[in-house]
Amino acid sequence: MIIKNPEKKDLRKYFDNLNNCIEAKGCKWVKYLDLGIKTVRFINYSDEFTPLVQKQLTYVIKDFAENYDETIVIWKEDDFEHLAEKLGNEFNPKTNLRIRIEMLALKLKNLDLGIFDEKYSKFHPILDLNPERGFINAYDMEKRTYYYGVRNLEPEEFIKEGHIFVQMFNKILKTESSNLVHGAVVGLNNNGILFCARGQRGKSTLAVLAMMRGFEYVSDDYLVLEKKGNQLFTHPIYSIITLSPRMYNELYYELEGKFVSNNARKDKYVINIEKYHHTFMKNYPIKVCMFPEIVEDKEPSVRLCTPQEKGRAITHLIHSTINQMGDRHDIKTVQKLINMVKNLNFYKINLCSDIGANVECLREFSEKIKENENELCIK
Repeated sequence: MIIKNPEKKDLRKYFDNLNNCIEAKGCKWVKYLDLGIKTVRFINYSDEFTPLVQKQLTYVIKDFAENYDETIVIWKEDDFEHLAEKLGNEFNPKTNLRIRIEMLALKLKNLDLGIFDEKYSKFHPILDLNPERGFINAYDMEKRTYYYGVRNLEPEEFIKEGHIFVQMFNKILKTESSNLVHGAVVGLNNNGILFCARGQRGKSTLAVLAMMRGFEYVSDDYLVLEKKGNQLFTHPIYSIITLSPRMYNELYYELEGKFVSNNARKDKYVINIEKYHHTFMKNYPIKVCMFPEIVEDKEPSVRLCTPQEKGRAITHLIHSTINQMGDRHDIKTVQKLINMVKNLNFYKINLCSDIGANVECLREFSEKIKENENELCIK
């Protein structure tokens, strides 16, 4: 059922009930997240959350902030039936419950309810309660507060996708001139290189090894892009990297990181890289984009992308981002991402089996980057 134009006071009561349920658990700590373009107050009601958050968000967690833009509330929820009853809904524990409230109120005790507000989103609910999967997401627009409760906080289960709160951060960081992006950034001498590629194309291995060997670093997976005038800047968020088991074993003795999880999968390992925080760069200028590809050549090489390759690189960046963020239907975001990068020079880097040689090729290229330079080819 879809309902339009409900009253604001009803939704306010709904969120007040949710807050009462959460606050009864007792607050464990309040921190702040410096996400580059925004500061987020982070309220934790479950001790089990603490190590997961600290391991992944080590770099951006702060004890104090003079002000903040948004709030995230997290807790462990053991009884979704009780929670639903407290929120004023009849509840069938066998039902895969999905409550969508996308205007400003909930008036009916009907679990199959959709209320849409196109000013917020056509596709993302303000409240999503799913007892079968064991989570609740909610967003109080009036108080700019995001809620996340989950039943299972075992690391291997909780971080299956690798990075916590990606979709929540995506909503917080989405502005007219900024967005969370699935990509990688490293560079030298304040000249950032944005790798535009889907998974399994070598961008994470190249970015991580470059970081280990003295490059300036932002991320190997998720980062903030911000357009200021004609300039593009980026900000780091996560203190983790993800590597395939083969690359993890190959870099084991050189990498100064702490193993966090196998991601509940066999194809990715999650590693905390707090010891490399000195290489992290805030407000880092992007000068060029790069399209990596693993080839059978004996040596790596870099050349200017053809128009077709540039188009493929932009497509990879956008498809990878919107798929990870759940924005596949968001045409406005797609166009914004295109406009962010379309005027940058794009280069193709052909990666060989020698990962050390790939980094040295990237170093040679990076040391020759100059503003407004039209073409750099390295063989």
